Amino acid sequence: MILLNCGVFVYNRIARRFASKSSDAKKNAEMLGLMVNEPHIGLDELSKITAPTLVICGKRDMIKESHTKMIAENIPNAKLTIIKGNHFIANKRYAAFNKEVEVFLQTIP
Repeated sequence: MILLNCGVFVYNRIARRFASKSSDAKKNAEMLGLMVNEPHIGLDELSKITAPTLVICGKRDMIKESHTKMIAENIPNAKLTIIKGNHFIANKRYAAFNKEVEVFLQTIP
């Protein structure tokens, strides 16, 4: 099983405490809860993926780089891309993210 950085667990506990205070805090708690509790995908299941796969993350992601690499290594023929930024690269570094996705899509026959 792939584990998240311990910081995510701490943030999740804090976010749950404030979830009743505002809708933004509730959304944050829900997102962090998903990151802590889901998905439960084992390495053996990853090895069964046959679709072209791009594993993409930020250099300062909340998921440990070693875990992201382990995911990519266990998906046959997966491409791993690490972009400068954090977990929210698709939003905050969208140009770099979109470029990597476009380059990847162009490699698919």
